[in-house]
Amino acid sequence: MTTRRRRTEPPEGMAPMLDQCRHCGDFFEPAESSLAGVCPACESERYSTCPECRQVRANREFITLEGGRTICRTCANTIARRCDECGRWHLIDEVGHITDRHGNHICERCQEGWTRCERCGEWVPDNETRESTGRRVCFRCAADEAHEGVQSYYYKPRPVFHRADGEPADGLLLGVELEMDHGNGDAAAARIIQEFGSDWLYFKRDGSLDDGVELVTHPISPAVMMSDETREMWARISEVALEEGLRSHDTRTCGLHVHVNRDYFGKGALAQEMAELKLNTVADRFFEPLTIFSRRNRDLLHRWAKRPMLPRSEDGWRKRAKCCHDMSCTDRYRAVNVTNEATIEFRLFRGTLKPQTLMATFQFVSGLCAVAKASSVGKLEKMTWYELCDAIVDACPTEAAELEAYLVERELMTPKEVLKCA
Repeated sequence: MTTRRRRTEPPEGMAPMLDQCRHCGDFFEPAESSLAGVCPACESERYSTCPECRQVRANREFITLEGGRTICRTCANTIARRCDECGRWHLIDEVGHITDRHGNHICERCQEGWTRCERCGEWVPDNETRESTGRRVCFRCAADEAHEGVQSYYYKPRPVFHRADGEPADGLLLGVELEMDHGNGDAAAARIIQEFGSDWLYFKRDGSLDDGVELVTHPISPAVMMSDETREMWARISEVALEEGLRSHDTRTCGLHVHVNRDYFGKGALAQEMAELKLNTVADRFFEPLTIFSRRNRDLLHRWAKRPMLPRSEDGWRKRAKCCHDMSCTDRYRAVNVTNEATIEFRLFRGTLKPQTLMATFQFVSGLCAVAKASSVGKLEKMTWYELCDAIVDACPTEAAELEAYLVERELMTPKEVLKCA
């Protein structure tokens, strides 16, 4: 029979003979170090005494002030301030700071190029101000005074068409709706409109967003959309939106919708209904890979961009097109929305402020519309996903480098390379 040894507590007041360093693992006599659990060597190498508060702290907790004095971060947060422009720490009593609307501190040495808005009193960079009613004000205040910036949900100005020289009036046009949330939408809208003008885009409120805005472009042809100037515009839009705290992909509320003009597929009702059938056929047959392309989860797709779920039918193309049109017109929250009079809307895509992903999406829609226009329903029903991707890339009216890279990155397309036998 085995007996279990009874555990006893060490005698009261008895201290351990050795301690183990939590940094290097060596054993040492506790009396040799002033820090519990730290051997003398690691104490000397890793710790210092703050000259301000006389506390021993880890070296990583120290910062160096302008002038060379080194103190712990706790003291620095009390008696000094870091300039977000130059990155230096200054004693509050020696160097003054201003604070912008985002909470950033700018020391007096970096304040050249900053102006206080004469309307709201906020400090802003000079290049983010303009004259309004005889005063120098920030973009947001200027937009408020001029009744510019973010419009109501129902605002719809007369469209301004952007086509390349020589493009036909019934050529493909893209109209983009990009939703952004969780930031200062008013400030972003004012800055972007100031930079690019309302002939290219405008902003609206949207009840589906928590605290954001929807950017809407005027109709733009693929050739103009993929031009260097427009690419720079999208890059700048993304940059300004992020600077104002807005997000698009990293939300549950934001989508990226792309409209295309109906008359690209033909003037008559039959031609446009056939286009609706073709596009819905693609969305229905390839909804799984399109879900991956869209970056949206299934719950949000079901809410905002439902699968077409076309009924099986042996009827002819005209009857099938009419049936598809009648069924699709009952709900605008479908992957392919056909309820608009002048446009067909692709609602699948998740919002993004990544310019490359925006370009890939525009190229995908442009190429898909070209494929749908040139193909029969029967051909689209026989295509595989990979054949469709190849056709879209080839049919895109511009170079599709971003689209190819995006498809490969999401494992929706195999890179075009020569495979050699081993």
